[in-house]
Amino acid sequence: MRSRLLSFFLLAFLFRAAGFADTVYLTNGRTFEGVIADETETSVKIQMPGGSLSLPRSHVLRVEKSASDFAEYLKRKTVLQRSGAGADEWLKLARWAKGQGLEQGAREASLAAGDLDPRLPGLAPLLRSYDYVLDAQLDRWIPYADSMRRRGLVQAGGQWITQEEQAARQRVQQEELSRQHAERAAARAAQATQATREAELALAQLELQERRQQSPAPYAPNVGYSVPAFVYPWYAPPVSMPPCHHCGPSGNPHPPFRSGFQQEPHDSTFNHVPGSLIPGRLGAQ
Repeated sequence: MRSRLLSFFLLAFLFRAAGFADTVYLTNGRTFEGVIADETETSVKIQMPGGSLSLPRSHVLRVEKSASDFAEYLKRKTVLQRSGAGADEWLKLARWAKGQGLEQGAREASLAAGDLDPRLPGLAPLLRSYDYVLDAQLDRWIPYADSMRRRGLVQAGGQWITQEEQAARQRVQQEELSRQHAERAAARAAQATQATREAELALAQLELQERRQQSPAPYAPNVGYSVPAFVYPWYAPPVSMPPCHHCGPSGNPHPPFRSGFQQEPHDSTFNHVPGSLIPGRLGAQ
């Protein structure tokens, strides 16, 4: 009888303690809201949906009490843990927590129900919403990623593929990286070659300029004076002669008779050269 009364008062105390949520203010300005704070003379233990944290008392400025849904969840969770409730009770707590927006509490209560009865009706939709699947070999709910790995699949690019597909993708990626590396190396080599050619051309231009500066200027006499050039033909052009009125019987032309001059007789011993203007006998030997 006394043990039952003790249990009743203990549960009542837990209900009362967990019925309030706390806000913890730290000396550095940080604040923890909607938590359960257990205070001692030397430390303050903060219980949160994701875990717990213990801080030295000197780091805590003050603790304020307030009601919250999280505190209510902790209250119901404590009652179920101490009473040894079945899977149905944990499923009810999970649904209540999800309705209050306590996703962490809903997932925690759903997993507790799944550990007690993996095939409990109504449990599968709730656990699947948190990416859990029922493994038939293990007969328990496990994360979806663990289920894929147990099937020999690997995750690549947000997809679950076989190891062979992953190896093929890796080969393609390696070939693409090698091609890009070769292209970059060729581009760097071409740039280096172009730079070398430009440097050689600049050096040659400098050498040519130095040689021009060192060589003397060419001698140019009579600058600005030009000598006219005459071109003589290699043959004499034909001359049109007027009719000859003083030609001999043979038809050979004779110099015209001019007054004041005595024409000398032809020398019979002189042979006339064809094409010559000097008179003489034709055919004379």
